[in-house]
This record gives sequence, structure tokens and C-alpha cells, in this order.
Amino acid sequence: MTKHQQILTFIEDLAIGSKVSVRFIAKELDVSEGTAYRAIKEAEAKGFVRSIPKVGTIRIEGVKERQIEDLTLREVSQIAEGIVICGFEHLDRSPNKFIIAAMEVDSMGRYLEEDALCIVGNRRDAQIFALEHKASLLITGGLEPDEEVVALARQKELVIIQSPYDTFAVTSMINRAIYDRLIQKELILVEDIMVKDVSYLKGDLTVGDWRVLSQSTGHSRFPVVEEDMTLVGIVTAVDVAGADVLTKIKDVMNANPFMIGQDDPVTHISRIMVWEGWEIAVVADQGKLIGIVSLQDVIEAYQQVQKQPQFGETVDNLVLSGFRFVDDAEHLTIEGEITNSMVNDYGSASCGVLVTVMNMAGYIGLRKKYRLDAITENFTLYQLQPIAVGTEIRVTAKLLLVAKKHCNIEVDVTVNNVVVAKGLMTARIGDKKLVNRLAL
Repeated sequence: MTKHQQILTFIEDLAIGSKVSVRFIAKELDVSEGTAYRAIKEAEAKGFVRSIPKVGTIRIEGVKERQIEDLTLREVSQIAEGIVICGFEHLDRSPNKFIIAAMEVDSMGRYLEEDALCIVGNRRDAQIFALEHKASLLITGGLEPDEEVVALARQKELVIIQSPYDTFAVTSMINRAIYDRLIQKELILVEDIMVKDVSYLKGDLTVGDWRVLSQSTGHSRFPVVEEDMTLVGIVTAVDVAGADVLTKIKDVMNANPFMIGQDDPVTHISRIMVWEGWEIAVVADQGKLIGIVSLQDVIEAYQQVQKQPQFGETVDNLVLSGFRFVDDAEHLTIEGEITNSMVNDYGSASCGVLVTVMNMAGYIGLRKKYRLDAITENFTLYQLQPIAVGTEIRVTAKLLLVAKKHCNIEVDVTVNNVVVAKGLMTARIGDKKLVNRLAL
């Protein structure tokens, strides 16, 4: 463990509220003040400490990880544009359940529980019943609770929020807010999927050591590091092929590995890995090895995301939801209607929407015929006529060229057998190993 890491560990183990200073750290751990200063700054960036004016740097409790779909009562009040009647000091609580009081009071008992939020109108009996079960209230319709209800809420240390909207509107607003947060889960970061327990080699080891490690782990690609875990390269089976067993790793390694950060989005990283042919990416923090990501890790991450209930409501899927496949033995053909949501201000099919349909037709055609996955590099729309809302269109993707790395696809849009739009799609596909992994 480096001195920098030792300082971070020391700071993290300090009691909450302890003062942290450069001089204190330097004295306690026998390090230079410059090293102590850099570590304190990183600890502040990570949320371990906070600098408070006229007080100094204090060890604080880090922000607890919270499920992305959790809403606090404060956030609920903002979403519902509500007024907090009581319980201001408890607004940072997150309700563990939302209950709509649309049933008899006796039936509500099966659903109410402590720390729930009951959405209710002017039903005084339901309000009191919910408070007695230690559930906070969100009263809809702009209705004010009576003094007895407010007094009971204060006694139970619960929150009452008054919203001007009706129950349906409030429920829809909360549901939309939770859905928007769930959508954010699709943005997977490298730190979410990277392997932290990494097998690695040092530059002064030999090809013989590589073979031993390869046999014990079953892998053939390893990062190469220095004594302090600074990343200096990567070595693969191709690099050591034909080399003597006594050859140093540093003499055969690739000194320019694909290096990424733990905060990088996987979507961006995956495209680079496909374009550049990287099977593995090395995760580094300030030049030091902290993890590794393979193309297989990326694929498995997307497979997990696709199982989530919020996945699928993308712009592409919404646009294509009204289209259907047409039996065409020669080309991939889909048919569908231009709906009101697909037009521009002039009532004609939006250029962007039409390109989306044409691009997806080419993509589906490539997968259906060759079971290949691809990333669009260029799409040229070189013919376009206005298409009125309600018009039934036919989109046909013709595969002109499918090479090892690239493919060209011509896409036609016809109305009553008359071509109204034509485009050329150029996409990049992977090698055979990548194709086998990405095939449906």
C-alpha cells in the first residue's frame, strides 16, 4: 500500500467529527506535508472530509448510498407542488411504500406500514387511520386537514403534505419522477461492471511467468504494472507468441493499452472497443491499476439492463412500436403508419424520425440475415419528399456490401410503390469472435 493510500485509510478510520489537518497527518504518519495535503484533497473529493470556514477540515459521514428510485418526502412535496403542514424536520425520510386510500378503512390495514406515505383526499377517518399506523400523509385536492389530524401527526412525528392536485394527477407525477430515475440506471459506469481482483504481471517477469499465470487463471491478457501498481502496458498471447520463456515481459508487451476511468460510461467505452478491436480495457486511477473490463463484461451488463422493467421505452423503440415485419425473401422490409407524434410543425414526417426508422431497418436487416451487430458510422439521406401524417409507408433495407469490418446498406421508403425517401447507411461490425458474442 502506498503512502497516499495509507493516509486515505487513516482518514476514513477517524471518528466522525475529528479535525484533520496537513500537519496532523504528516506527524501521525511520518509523511511530507505535500503528500498529506494531496491525500486530504482527495478525501474531500470522495466525501470523507469537509472544509468548514473558521472551523477547519472535519471528518464527516459520507453520503449513504441510496436506491436511485427512492424519493424523500421533501422531493415528493416538490414534485406534487405541495405545502408541508407539519413534520419539517422529517422531510429527509424516504417512504418505503406509497398507498392510495381508495378502499374502506378496514381494508387499508393490510397495506399500511410504518414509514409509508398515504395519498388521501378529505377522508378524515382514513387520515387518522394512516397516522395511527405511523404513515405520513399526502392530502390531495388542496384540502386542509383539521386540527386533530395535525396534532396526531405531530405527536407521531410524521409529515403531512398538502397538494393542490387530485389523487390521479399526484400519483402520475410521482410515478413519472420514479420512472425518470429508473431510466438513469441505463447509464452504466465502468465501476459498476469492472473486475477489481485483477491478475497482473510486472515488467521484469518473463514469458515463462506469463504461461504459468495463464494456465492457472485461464486468461491470456494481463495488465503490466510497476512496483507501485502504475500501469505500464498489457501483454497478450499474441505478444508472447514465439518468444523465449526467459524473455522479459516489458520487452514484448504493448506499451499503449486501452486505458479508461472508473467513471466513464460503458456505452462510450463499448463503441471504442468495437471500433478499435480491443477485447479488454484497463481501468486506472491516476495511472494506477484498479480494475479491468472485458468486452464480455460489457455485453453481460447490457443483458442485465434489458431485463429491467424500465428498459425499452427508448425513442427508437417508441418510434418503431407501430411498425411490423413484411414477408420479403430478398430484403428486410417493415411497414407502418406515420402517426401524429412522428410529424414536424408542418404535418409531414419529421426528418429525424424518418432517419431513425430507416437506420433501425438497416440494423435489423443486418442482424436478421447475417446475425451481426453493428454501430452506425454514417447515414446519408439523399432523397426526401414530404410524407403526410396517417400515410402508410414501407421501409426496405438492401444489404449492398458486408465485409469483415464494414457494411453498406441502402434503405428505401416507399408509398404505394413510389420512392419518397432514400438513404445509405454505413456501419462498422466486429470480427468473428465479437460477432459470435453479439449475435442474438
